[in-house]
Amino acid sequence: MNLPFIGRVHDVPGEGSWLKFHEWGQKYGPIYTMDMFGSTHIWISSESVATDLLARRSTIYSDRPVIPNLPDNRYSGNYLALAGRNDTWKRQRKLAHGLMSVSAAQDLHAYPTRERDRLLWLMATQPAEYREWIEQFTSRTVARLSWGSAAPADTLRVTTQGLLETISPAGALPNVVSFLAGLPRWASPWKRREAARHAVEEKLFTRCVASVREGMEGSGARPSFVQTFLSDRSPGGKYADVEMWDAMYTVGQMAIAGALTIGSPIQTFLLAMLHFPEWQRKLQEEIETVCEGRCPQWSDRERLPMVRAVVKEVLRWRPPVPTGIPHAVEKDDVYEGYFIPKGATIHALEWSITRDPVTYPDPEIFNPARWLEESYPTYRAPLTTYPNLANYSQFGFGRRTCQGVSIVEQDLFLTMGGLAWAMDITPKRRPDGSAVPVHWNDFTPLLIAKPAAFEFDVKIRKGRETLLRQMHEEAASGDDLEKQAFNGQATKEGMFAKEASGLSEVEGQYHDFEKGDAHMQHTQC
Repeated sequence: MNLPFIGRVHDVPGEGSWLKFHEWGQKYGPIYTMDMFGSTHIWISSESVATDLLARRSTIYSDRPVIPNLPDNRYSGNYLALAGRNDTWKRQRKLAHGLMSVSAAQDLHAYPTRERDRLLWLMATQPAEYREWIEQFTSRTVARLSWGSAAPADTLRVTTQGLLETISPAGALPNVVSFLAGLPRWASPWKRREAARHAVEEKLFTRCVASVREGMEGSGARPSFVQTFLSDRSPGGKYADVEMWDAMYTVGQMAIAGALTIGSPIQTFLLAMLHFPEWQRKLQEEIETVCEGRCPQWSDRERLPMVRAVVKEVLRWRPPVPTGIPHAVEKDDVYEGYFIPKGATIHALEWSITRDPVTYPDPEIFNPARWLEESYPTYRAPLTTYPNLANYSQFGFGRRTCQGVSIVEQDLFLTMGGLAWAMDITPKRRPDGSAVPVHWNDFTPLLIAKPAAFEFDVKIRKGRETLLRQMHEEAASGDDLEKQAFNGQATKEGMFAKEASGLSEVEGQYHDFEKGDAHMQHTQC
């Protein structure tokens, strides 16, 4: 029911909002409108409709809406994935594509494999801390890709979580009650908190670039997006005309995007293995046949279609971004008689798209066979290539399609295949032998949803323990030296010394602020 001024805000639950939007889609059809505080929101629950509008009409559907709690998201150049369709976005997107292409051609410099090897031992020996280990894996991997070192990972996690809360409807009240965005900073704890977070972010990115640059001038720098950029920036080089600020924020936002999204499906994989243990056994059988006792590598992917199918099915079964990342339409449009006004916010509801019973029979069942057997509409041949994540709706539509699909695909293939190879994931048992219940669909309420905490046990598989320990030791070796180099190089006298100094002080201020009056929402892991 629409109410004056607020529209249907009161009908949207604070948690699991995508379930209500899905319910309305079943009632009103594949495209429907709702008003919220004077803003028009269009919800799309059909992949074909989303493709027609967001991909085939991308010339007018590729903009982003203003986020009330982050009003400069469209034009500042600080938020690549959230930026408006303007020259800054086009320039940064082109740069991101070039930098990622170099790394993809070199198998991402083996960074995901290294961090996966570290993760497996931690998961096998301390499973109760699984969320911590998975978040470490994601932040360390993207930090290595971005800057060649895992040292920035801890601070990256802090600023990444803060940004997620800033942009989520459930994370900051002005994103729902939009008139609150007009409050001055002194009266807005949300603005003050975001300003403190952004200060940490800017210091971190500056410090990371300084560290890579000084490493290149000294003992050498490991491969990274920033190293690729700096190596080709001399006069006449590919990036000679690219501003340092543009590159710094482009790479930084690439890191944040990866740190935000990759952890959710890894946690969901654990949930799926508890509810559908038969697929764990099938995974292990395929890996044993192909890998003959060793841990799966990215080079094995053509011969491991079931691992790829599990990766894709995890993303379908519990989409990490169930409401999708919103688009904005730049002029009035009509679609099959349906009027869409200029400025409307367009939501491709991934939860509904992945529950189309025609495309995905029995959609609530976790069933990787739908990607492997000819009887399903989603099957494609050859299985040496398919299934894969290319052109998957989970990664957006049209000109807003995620550019980091190759990174996500490699990370998820290695972690899910590695977990199945290393250990049996089993229900946790009470002293009386009964299983501790595990939730089915309890997810955090932020824009990127993650499973609420659950309990489970693991058992290291026969013959794996010694190898897992060795893999961990090799992967973690050099961490202390990396931190010393990062903390030392970035604060030496030089071009970036002034800008790079003071990160610890700003971090401390932000942490103090989080604990104070601006901690308006509980933190979601």
